[in-house]
Amino acid sequence: MGKINSLLEKKRIYKLSAICVFLFLVFLLTWTYFNNPFDKKNYNFNNFEAVSEALAIGPFVAERSGVSPLDAGYGLGYYHENTGDTTSYWTDTLSLYRGETAYLSDGEFLDGYGLNGDWLAFSENLYTDTYYIPGNYFLFTNGSKAVITGVERKDNICYVAVEAGQKLDREKNGNLSEIKLFDTSGRELPRGIFSEYPSQIGLQGRIFRVLARVFPYGSAVTWFHLLTASAMALAAVVILFLLNKKFGIGMALIWGVVFLLSPWIVQFARNLYWVEFTWFLPMLFGLLCSAYADNKKMVVISYVGVFLSVFLKSACGYEYITTVMMGAILFLMADAGTALFMDKKEFPKIFKHIFLIGIAALMGFLAAICVHAYIRADGDIWSGIRSIYENNVLERTWGGNPEDFPESERASLEASALTVLKMYYHFDTSLIMGISGKLFGGLCILSLLSLFGGIWKDKNILYMFFLLISAFLTSVSWFVLGKAHSYIHTHMNFAMWYFGFVQLLFYIPLHMLWIKLKAYKLKREGKR
Repeated sequence: MGKINSLLEKKRIYKLSAICVFLFLVFLLTWTYFNNPFDKKNYNFNNFEAVSEALAIGPFVAERSGVSPLDAGYGLGYYHENTGDTTSYWTDTLSLYRGETAYLSDGEFLDGYGLNGDWLAFSENLYTDTYYIPGNYFLFTNGSKAVITGVERKDNICYVAVEAGQKLDREKNGNLSEIKLFDTSGRELPRGIFSEYPSQIGLQGRIFRVLARVFPYGSAVTWFHLLTASAMALAAVVILFLLNKKFGIGMALIWGVVFLLSPWIVQFARNLYWVEFTWFLPMLFGLLCSAYADNKKMVVISYVGVFLSVFLKSACGYEYITTVMMGAILFLMADAGTALFMDKKEFPKIFKHIFLIGIAALMGFLAAICVHAYIRADGDIWSGIRSIYENNVLERTWGGNPEDFPESERASLEASALTVLKMYYHFDTSLIMGISGKLFGGLCILSLLSLFGGIWKDKNILYMFFLLISAFLTSVSWFVLGKAHSYIHTHMNFAMWYFGFVQLLFYIPLHMLWIKLKAYKLKREGKR
């Protein structure tokens, strides 16, 4: 009886320890993802975040300003109005949320007012492009008027020539953010304008718009950053526990280090547009199937989880979808390859899992496409699908006629897949903090050489070979199939290497070294 109680006590302590480790890792990764402390192109992170997150923030900023987005439309979009933000054409959405409406001050302007009194300077955006036209007029807080006589746009600045009959300045006429705009007939024009983003359903924008009604408006984005960072941390830690279950602590430890120190994973983790945790959920459920392949309940959960998670990712954007979907079968492909050579009896069962998870992923993707198409064509799904294909798929992948797209996108459509792939072998950031991206090619060679010689002799080494190949194919699938998108977005798409491939580049040489050291130790002990 005493032995049973002792075993139960040890089991209880083990479970409590596992829970403590789990919670600690979630907290550590959440803190890292939320604060973004590591070097990952720090010089452009703020602009990267502002441009992408403006789409997710736009709907509730517009709603707060009294310009409600369409409830039946897309969940993402930019909100524009009279601002002084000239960072880019899109970032004024975020500056409006933050209340940062400082206007141009240089040698010719002060707080947006021309020093000569007959020019005003605003942000160039959809609102100013639409409504700041000759004949319309401004009404200032002191009751004076200024008629627009001309407009010039340069370097994200909208210069407006006005006729007011008097010199204009902030002290007398007030802050430019407080002016009202009227058309030639004296009708007051809208305060702002919302432009929907039709390239996806935009589920994340819908969710944040609802949550923004609950959270304090001024701190809503901070709370949302914390939520998305926590979701990514939770997904990563569950993957680590599953890796420990399937491979042991070594594999889990290496993946954990990469999840913690990768500049690419960290920079996306809290972003409200990219909602990075949706990238890794299909991998999580695919790994669950691989780790519990003989547990019918877990296998069913994995099938359903893959369907729902791929739908979720697709509803939040189609970027990287090939890599995300292949991530769901990453470990099962390695299982299948190893079984084909070492245990053919297991192969049919593993192939069945791959097939059914592939069907689940495809169904999740198609379900999102149908919802998107329904919105795109006002209920006509087939017309919507055709529109998505012609206006979104061809632009980001293959088959688009370069002459049908803006000149800035033509090179991406004309480039070969090999050209694009070569671009992603040259990191200009660290692989992880402290390890230069220049070592990427060398680590690829080292990992293959580490496996060479033992591939056909040892089941574990053979498995690592197939896992490395599977991770490589998973990562490069978007570089090849999403060729046009990858050609342009080199400031983002290096993140695709972190769907297992970079992790294995670190793990395999270290694992093989450990095996050699153990063998050497046993050999020496045998001679004594």
